[in-house]
Amino acid sequence: MTTDGDAVLHEQVRAWAEGSNPLVAAVELVIRAGLIYDRAPWVRTDNAWKTSALDFDVLLTESGTLSNGQQSLIRIAASLGQGTPVDLRETTTNLDLTYTQLVMTAIAHTAGLTEPGTTIQHINGIPTI
Repeated sequence: MTTDGDAVLHEQVRAWAEGSNPLVAAVELVIRAGLIYDRAPWVRTDNAWKTSALDFDVLLTESGTLSNGQQSLIRIAASLGQGTPVDLRETTTNLDLTYTQLVMTAIAHTAGLTEPGTTIQHINGIPTI
């Protein structure tokens, strides 16, 4: 469940990422996985400037208590957001259907498929680009 405070935080982090398709995709991936929330150690907030950013290094090091699927999603997000190397063969085996759909959408966005109709849609229950 997203609170009003979380919604504001999400908008701040999205604004920080704006202008870079890979960074936008990475941020959206982490937001939709429910991992950007108030007081998350990997979210840096400057209340004076009303801005927030995602610290991928902290996200990677502080994710030990998360599920295998969440950790895999984080590694992929860090790869998209800051170029951290990731072994896709190993990492994608831990993703469930929902996380797989999120990752595929993020990769499509990174590739520039950002216009309506160019990202993954469900047609007859099948994810389709």
